Amino acid sequence: MFVINPLYLLILIPAALAWFAQQRVRAAYDHNARLPNRHGLTGFEIAERLLAHYRLEMVAVEQAPGYLTDHYDPGGKTLYLSDGIAGSRSVTSLGIVAHEVLHAVQDAEGYRLMRLRAQLGQRLAPVARWSALFFLGGMLFRIPIAMILSGLVLLGSVILTLVTLPVERNASTRALEAIRATGLADEAELAGARQVLRAAAFTYLAGLGQRIAQLVFVGLLVLAALGLWQS
Repeated sequence: MFVINPLYLLILIPAALAWFAQQRVRAAYDHNARLPNRHGLTGFEIAERLLAHYRLEMVAVEQAPGYLTDHYDPGGKTLYLSDGIAGSRSVTSLGIVAHEVLHAVQDAEGYRLMRLRAQLGQRLAPVARWSALFFLGGMLFRIPIAMILSGLVLLGSVILTLVTLPVERNASTRALEAIRATGLADEAELAGARQVLRAAAFTYLAGLGQRIAQLVFVGLLVLAALGLWQS
């Protein structure tokens, strides 16, 4: 009889949840991408109007290749819109562009959690790519310290995601308020934009669950390597 070690459920279940979150985002994105916004504005035009509303003339808007690659770069003061959003006149583009513009607003306001997220991300980026290699090397050559270092990087990723959640929630809430206040969206369009942003927020929650599960998984393997835990 085939039996799965319960330890591996810490990897399988969060991975399945992350997959479900991505499918939910795609469904909300594609559904609202078929609905035109009532002003017929492209993603670029929406960004320009909102940036002008907040008097953020120093923020540039550029196109980024790929799918769901929209983001704001606080270092370069640049708003990047993906191929599917920049030229789209849809409700999806309305929600996503407003969300990214509000990240630019957070940056201009000196929003502390956003700055903390940027600082944590900069410190984790150089070591995160080597984390898995340290962990595998520690397992293969029985070097617990290498596994512990990998675990510390994972802990940093968990903290980074925890900081990210309120930053994203704040941007989404204010984005919906902005497109209502500027007259860019009516109630039906607000509902569609809200659906897209809520689906996107769920991916961050799923990502947090995945990282916590990975941290517990690594922690148990470290304890096993030290002879302090037995599966």
